[in-house]
Amino acid sequence: MTQNVVAHDPTVSMNPMRTGWDPHQPQLAPSKVSAGDFGQLFSTPVDGQVYAQPLVIGSTVVVATENNHVYGIHAVTGAVLWSRSLGPAWPAAAIGCGDLIPNIGVTSTPVYDPSSGRVYLTAKVNDGPDTKHPHWFLHSLDVANGHEAAGWPVTIQGSPVNNPGNTFNPFTAQQRPGLLLLDGEVFAGFASHCDVKPYVGYVVGVNTATRALRMWSTENAASDTEAGVWMGGGGLVSDGPGRIFFSTGNGVSPAPGPGKQPPGHLAESVVHLSSGGQLTAVDFFSPGNADNLDLNDQDLGSGGPVALPSPPFSTAAHPKLLVQIGKDGRVFLLDRDDLGGRSQGPGGSDKALSIGGPFRGIWGHPAVWGGDGGFVYVPENDGHLRALRFGVDGAGTPVLTNAGSSSAAIGHYPGSPVVTSDGTTSGSALVWIVCPDPNGSDGVNAQLRAYDAVPVNGVLKLRWSAPMGTAVKFSKVAVGEGRVYVGTRGGHLVAFGSPSQAALTGSPVDLGQVAVGATGNATATVTATRSVTVTAITTTAPFSVTPPTLPVTLNTGGTLAVPVGFAPTGPGGATATLSFAVTTNGVAGTVGIDLNGTGTQPGFAASPPSLDFGRLPTQSSMTLGVSVTNTGTATETIAGTTPSSPPFTVTGLPAAGATLAPGASIAVSVTYAPTVASPAGGDSSQFVVTGADGHSVTVPLTGTAVVGAPHLTISPASLDFGQVAVGGSLGKTFDITNTGNLVLTITKAAPPTAPFAAPDPIAEGQKLGPGQVVHQAVVFSPTAAGAASGQFVITGDDGQGKQPVPFTGTGVTSGSLSQPSAGNWTFNGTAVLSNTDIVLTEAINGQTGSALNNMTVPSANLRAHFTAVIGGGSGADGLAFVLLDAAHETPHSLGEGGGGLGYSGLHGLAVTLDTSQNANDPSANFVGLATGGNGDALTYAATATNIGDLRTGTHAVDVQVTGGRVQVTMDGKAAIDATVAVPAAVLVGFTGATGGLDDNHRVQGVSITF
Repeated sequence: MTQNVVAHDPTVSMNPMRTGWDPHQPQLAPSKVSAGDFGQLFSTPVDGQVYAQPLVIGSTVVVATENNHVYGIHAVTGAVLWSRSLGPAWPAAAIGCGDLIPNIGVTSTPVYDPSSGRVYLTAKVNDGPDTKHPHWFLHSLDVANGHEAAGWPVTIQGSPVNNPGNTFNPFTAQQRPGLLLLDGEVFAGFASHCDVKPYVGYVVGVNTATRALRMWSTENAASDTEAGVWMGGGGLVSDGPGRIFFSTGNGVSPAPGPGKQPPGHLAESVVHLSSGGQLTAVDFFSPGNADNLDLNDQDLGSGGPVALPSPPFSTAAHPKLLVQIGKDGRVFLLDRDDLGGRSQGPGGSDKALSIGGPFRGIWGHPAVWGGDGGFVYVPENDGHLRALRFGVDGAGTPVLTNAGSSSAAIGHYPGSPVVTSDGTTSGSALVWIVCPDPNGSDGVNAQLRAYDAVPVNGVLKLRWSAPMGTAVKFSKVAVGEGRVYVGTRGGHLVAFGSPSQAALTGSPVDLGQVAVGATGNATATVTATRSVTVTAITTTAPFSVTPPTLPVTLNTGGTLAVPVGFAPTGPGGATATLSFAVTTNGVAGTVGIDLNGTGTQPGFAASPPSLDFGRLPTQSSMTLGVSVTNTGTATETIAGTTPSSPPFTVTGLPAAGATLAPGASIAVSVTYAPTVASPAGGDSSQFVVTGADGHSVTVPLTGTAVVGAPHLTISPASLDFGQVAVGGSLGKTFDITNTGNLVLTITKAAPPTAPFAAPDPIAEGQKLGPGQVVHQAVVFSPTAAGAASGQFVITGDDGQGKQPVPFTGTGVTSGSLSQPSAGNWTFNGTAVLSNTDIVLTEAINGQTGSALNNMTVPSANLRAHFTAVIGGGSGADGLAFVLLDAAHETPHSLGEGGGGLGYSGLHGLAVTLDTSQNANDPSANFVGLATGGNGDALTYAATATNIGDLRTGTHAVDVQVTGGRVQVTMDGKAAIDATVAVPAAVLVGFTGATGGLDDNHRVQGVSITF
């Protein structure tokens, strides 16, 4: 048993408050991360997708997968130290949910217990009599070797204390939130797979000493359904003994009432659960529009709550704060000791300390930086990384205001961010986040990015990025000892860092406060860790450097003092890197140390300097914030303020006579709530804050109100795939269209499971402008004969609720492909349909066409009959019956023309009817069996020239495939009998082409069976 190991990252998002902030990472200083040698250290393959955040425990990284494999991996080398199987993973197809496929095993982030040296984790195991009867287990593994503790695992079973008649259902239950270790008990939250009922939200606790299990449900017997605890992979939160916080999703929401009197049904809520004694809800918050959130599938609980650390996130009246954001993008700042109930504010409003947005929604949770006054980082789905600044308004109420965002989008389902720093030292913090490709929806081409923590002119600077493979949904980064770790959908643990100690080391230089127009000076000192030559020293404005005579060589332990300057051109913070170009053992590189300073100027500054609310529907509202800062070095006294005019409302303005210390800020909130459409040019106003000495700041406000609504339209409403060959496949599409006049947000997109699949499913959070459409592809790939059904569930924020798109199809072991038609065949290039004939080319030079059946079929017993008609031109080049490899080609495939016959360059086989002699051709009138081609030159396995004139009359062609044997008959006479490698699943069709000479190429009477 391993004990007293330093746990660098022992639980989801660093700590039970889920701040995502590790203040003990000086090795990840911005200058070190932006150095040329910072990059990928290793990529260790594991068995299964990695949805759970890795844990960094001493020199071991614990990784768990959806295939129910757990690994101990060396944190430095990436070597596998140990591995363990927890049992067979459960197939997602058993419940028809395509959210996480193909297997469900370990999804939630484990938790490490330093007192015992054990890692606790949950796993869904397919160990019942059938897939309808899986089990959930809580395991206890030794971090040193992966051995299970005696008496473990514990089966998750029983009934909640507040609803004894509702037995835990392991079939429909999914365990996504990270585990919480509290008071010697491991707590886990449960929700569902794609909202498949019956399910209810659970919080389950297992005592680590006695293995005793207890359970509580989010809905009691009065409602008994939904209100899952999933939180986009965030963790159950605790800020002290006996105190647990979490958020819930769709279901029966609480009636309006005080938070300290929680009802028995708590959907769309933030819940405070007491774990001291019996599990009991003692407080809650639910938005006043919770019922509409449920209708539109805008789960409040798509985001996990984060308890904000004090200091700096506190006031005397509100020392314990919590931030909650869901799918609708509103930012709720709550008091953990008084969450606020439902509709308990003035006039039945929400009793939150502050409400910001709505911005874009999140499927995850924010991260926190406790330096520079305090920031919260929001990972917007299909949006940007947004930085919110903590402050207080003129009444002393805590507020989060928008301070800036990344310039680039962070993709569909971005990860929950993590912050690293050296304590609260200014300029030492970075925000790490996994960003899938914004142009994809399946995590492809993901990057790990690091942003500077403090926005400059409203922009978070991208410090560093690197490719990391395919990301999972809700990915979470782990850190430890200057290294960053992330798991991938492709089944890898990828580590990033610096390969060795830098040749020069030095501490960051803080040049302090310097007046705008003046210059502050300091000295940066670096020490050599080995023999090194410094060839250049540079930095960027507003910093400067006065290098010594270069090059200079330092021996181990030698130091170099470099004068640096800071000349701010405007008020506020600034950072830069002092870069040293160095050569060590003949190898050039770059080493940096961080510079930071603050420009001062008498008066006020607003951040952001103006607010634009964009387009907003009438009868709705949006709240944004501004931080007004005293940028001077003396206390400012407020002489007065000028508020805005409707439809803008300003709250939190300071009172006349209030004082603002140097560097201090006041948070001002502005709400835009239009009731009628805006005039031409939109609505505009401003507010002004004026000091006693005459200094003032004016903040312009703009917005445009429009009348209308989004509207989700799906067409067709269902898909019938008909008969499809077992071992083959068929694709169809349906359209997802916004037929309204305002932007539509897709709030739920639950794709189907096998034998149906959506190769590129629309993402939750996807926005569609008026008239925009997504053509959603679905593929039916039966593996057994018989009828099959499935569905794709889609919800928008237009008030219509869930819209299921049902699918039906039948798998068959034999059958026939449909005759050529516009709906079942795809025509490419010059190919067209003429009644039931396929016209591949006309007698025109340089034409190329293909016609392919949309269904993939097995090739083992395929037979085709057709009549070929070639002629009417100058004589070239021919046509082909093709069996294209479905693993590489699509119904839209078209090869090279001329002698390539529209087939060359494609994967698969072709039976060619060639009328022009090119390279590798035996004559200008032959039939061949081609296995590939490049340009005009095809590669033949067999040819036959003893056939009639292909350009005269019609020619009946029969092709039969039996295993790897291909037989071709021309006009009733055997022409080819050859054995070749035939792809197991093929797309069947025809290609044809002309070149410098031409002919009509037509196919009639097509009959294809399998």
